Amino acid sequence: MSEDRPPAEPERLAELDDEHLLAALGEVLRTSEPPPSWSMDLAKGSYDLLAIDAELAVLTSDSWLATQSAIRSAAAPRLTVFDTGDLSVEILIEPAARVGSWRLIGQLTPPAPARIGVRRQRAEPVWTDADGLGRFAVDDIPGGPLSLICAREGVRPAVTQWIAIG
Repeated sequence: MSEDRPPAEPERLAELDDEHLLAALGEVLRTSEPPPSWSMDLAKGSYDLLAIDAELAVLTSDSWLATQSAIRSAAAPRLTVFDTGDLSVEILIEPAARVGSWRLIGQLTPPAPARIGVRRQRAEPVWTDADGLGRFAVDDIPGGPLSLICAREGVRPAVTQWIAIG
């Protein structure tokens, strides 16, 4: 920062020109103290902001619910379908090679390339891409609640309801 100007207070940052704002940012980045733990939690939680404006894809079919009364192995494949007004997301959930983890194989209808995020509670999303035919796969997902974000070019994102796997 320049000698003639005191360090900026947070409420005064909006009043700084570009040069002084960059100098204030440089001063913050040069400090040797690690960021407070709450700032990391806040940053990780910001991933959920992607889903704020998303259209909810409602669970319309779940093979696990259809056979719940029968004796069923927890390791049996499960097919779920989520629908919005213009998108259907089919997900086959099956055991992965690693014990206690799961593989998701998905299909978007209508088929289109997309960025798919697997959301987990208290964890950053795991991202993958759906190809031009709308197909995607994700390996080694631990059991527990999950939800998907589907971001397609030029279309409002869709987010599935939370379901439990495992």
